[in-house]
Amino acid sequence: MNKKLFLLLSIPILWGTSCKKVSPLNDYNSYEKNKSLDGTWQFLASNTIAETAVLSQIDQQWDTITVPGNWDTREKHGTYVGKGYYKKSFTLPENWRDKHIRLKFGAVYQTAKVWLNGEFLGTNVGGYLPFDFDITPYIHKTGTNNLVVMADNTIKRGAWWAWGGISRAVVLEAYEPVRLVYQHISSVPEFENEVVNFCITYKIENNGKSPMNVAVKSTIKGKEMLPETSLSIDAGKVEEVVVRFKRKLSDFDLWHFDTPNLYQLATDVAVDGMLQDQTVDNFGIRKFEVRGEQFYLNNSAVRMNGVNRVHDHPVYGNTEPDQLIAQDILDIKSLGCNFSRLMHAPLSENLLDFCDKNGFLLVEEIPVWGDEDPNSFPDNPLTKQWMKTMIERDFNHPSVVAWSVGNELRNPGDDWDDKALTKGQYGYVDAMLDYVAILDSTRLKTYVSITTYRKGEIGTEPYEKVDFISMNSYGNAPVLAEKTHEKFPGKPIFISEIGIGQIGPAPEGALSDELVGYLNELKKYPWVTGVSIWSYNDYRSNYKGTPASGFREWGIVDEHRNKKKAYHQLKEIYKEWE
Repeated sequence: MNKKLFLLLSIPILWGTSCKKVSPLNDYNSYEKNKSLDGTWQFLASNTIAETAVLSQIDQQWDTITVPGNWDTREKHGTYVGKGYYKKSFTLPENWRDKHIRLKFGAVYQTAKVWLNGEFLGTNVGGYLPFDFDITPYIHKTGTNNLVVMADNTIKRGAWWAWGGISRAVVLEAYEPVRLVYQHISSVPEFENEVVNFCITYKIENNGKSPMNVAVKSTIKGKEMLPETSLSIDAGKVEEVVVRFKRKLSDFDLWHFDTPNLYQLATDVAVDGMLQDQTVDNFGIRKFEVRGEQFYLNNSAVRMNGVNRVHDHPVYGNTEPDQLIAQDILDIKSLGCNFSRLMHAPLSENLLDFCDKNGFLLVEEIPVWGDEDPNSFPDNPLTKQWMKTMIERDFNHPSVVAWSVGNELRNPGDDWDDKALTKGQYGYVDAMLDYVAILDSTRLKTYVSITTYRKGEIGTEPYEKVDFISMNSYGNAPVLAEKTHEKFPGKPIFISEIGIGQIGPAPEGALSDELVGYLNELKKYPWVTGVSIWSYNDYRSNYKGTPASGFREWGIVDEHRNKKKAYHQLKEIYKEWE
């Protein structure tokens, strides 16, 4: 267990002071810290070849493929399900020979195995989150290194396409013996006392062979330098140090969906005056909370609407380029949307960065879904790993205001009126909400339900532990929301998905009169904090009910982002909510 050191600072503000860099007595600033492995890899799709044959470098009929990417965006492998093998050779820069080196993957769907120079590094299961390995013991500091990755997309979830392959960036990172694993920045306004409560948690790792006395120095860029923090870390250990301090609220601009102001925290880590690591993270100062049956952002009640968005495109798969994300999120905002649980899985980092900079609030969720999800049991180490990794990665994003532990869990069977959480599912949600509270006490907690208005009751739903109720509706949403509110009073209700059947193809696909009526009626309920249409875009699927095109036509735009009549209808409806 990590040892935590807590420091409470009461120091004068030094406005405009620039960050004093530690004198680089070592060569920290003389070499590039990252080496991208993106680009062309060799690729082999096979469910019959033995791993030993792949690793032995026996000649196979290897193709080439671009990383990051998805194999099923290519016609040749468009419907292939199973194992895809990736292979790449590389050499290290000469000035990395005395460095500690990590190999980082942004995401590989769904199960990944990794080998370096014939050595098995490990397995990762999940598909949407980063993982890494310390490869210092296995890397050839001179000469050629051979990297092999197996990606298996056999497991699918929900109705979205299980895009296969290495879908995010692959990078090598070089480190000195001491590295800053992360800095988590909490900056919450306290309006009654007109201060901002800062809490910075530094997680630092000592990969050296002896204890290290570590100095940490941070600067809020353009504002002030914080006093140096010191700690001792034994060889091979990881420690956390927590620094708390207050500042005048009037000296900062708040982050809001209309004014997404960002600040930067730059940190140097040094040992005996020798720079070991540097990092810069963006953060925003905002308070998103629940009071009674309302959401409040920065001390003002807000009702916010959205659309869900599936990470899916026929050309890009779920490896979404910056320009696609910018186009989609700005278009979604132009509809009058500011808040959504976009997707049933962790979001890409470039999407989170864009939402930070452009003012879109997000609920993030791990992919636990439906009536037969094998991961919905109490204290599941895999789902806890996913949640921990997601929260650690995304902690500093002001756009992320809540965490969700799952979607539409329910007992199996065809009788929808009889749906409720099973005992195991209840235990899963209950335990995961507790775990989220441990990992991050600064954000709200929820899970997405279709059982609250069916057989769910207090005692069979962990209602007490959520900060707000998220419910999906594909029926009479006002009636279902009223049932939920009657059975589970006193908390806001967010209609996290709403729809009535598929909208249909572009350009004529339209919202039904029935759905338009439901949307207009829901705005009358003060305890409904907003609604989110499923969905923004049509998306590839092989789930039951998918049209012959292979794309589910729930979107207000099609898979190529051509607008439907539904798009213009929704824009008018949301305009009236303002």
